[in-house]
Amino acid sequence: MASKVAIVGGAWTRRLAPYGDDAWEIWAFSSLKLHTPRITRWFEMHALPDLKGQLVKETRRRHSYASYMAFLRRLEVPVYMQDVVPEVPGSVRYPLEQALAAFGRCFSSTASYLIALAILEGFPTIGVWGVHLTHKSVYARQRPGVEYLLGVARQRGIEVVLPRQSPLKIPKRPVLPRVDVLYGYDWQSPKAWWRRRPRRRRSTRR
Repeated sequence: MASKVAIVGGAWTRRLAPYGDDAWEIWAFSSLKLHTPRITRWFEMHALPDLKGQLVKETRRRHSYASYMAFLRRLEVPVYMQDVVPEVPGSVRYPLEQALAAFGRCFSSTASYLIALAILEGFPTIGVWGVHLTHKSVYARQRPGVEYLLGVARQRGIEVVLPRQSPLKIPKRPVLPRVDVLYGYDWQSPKAWWRRRPRRRRSTRR
């Protein structure tokens, strides 16, 4: 039985994850068309109607809703979602209530849900690959929750493994970065930061 969990996102350091080591479970997520050599659990934290609105069109890099759903149906591992859905045979309900009770309202990204579950399940080692969250306009808002949970994990004596190239920082004294809206679950909330479009700057000619 695996004693470690590797959380794998879509950024380039995902290539460095320990796919060939059976001591690690591989927990992955992404609607990008990425090759993941081994998967133990998959996570899709958006409700299907919201996902359908996001994945309108297939591109070279990203699935359409139809192709992504076909991918989820093919998976022979648990697929953690907001609820069990008939469209995905392997779907498992994510234990949101337990996560909120244990860690507070810190969930601002898919990766944060994975880290919380790994802590709840008592894994002694948690590693994170392919989660950078460096894009200023989007992912920077997601980063505090991830780093907070990594800090909580380390505080509890859990070994936290990051690739040398990871931009994530683990706080010695994690402080809850409370969010008003939960990523995925509150997708349609008018208060959601992801619904705000950055204003375009007017070009000035001299």
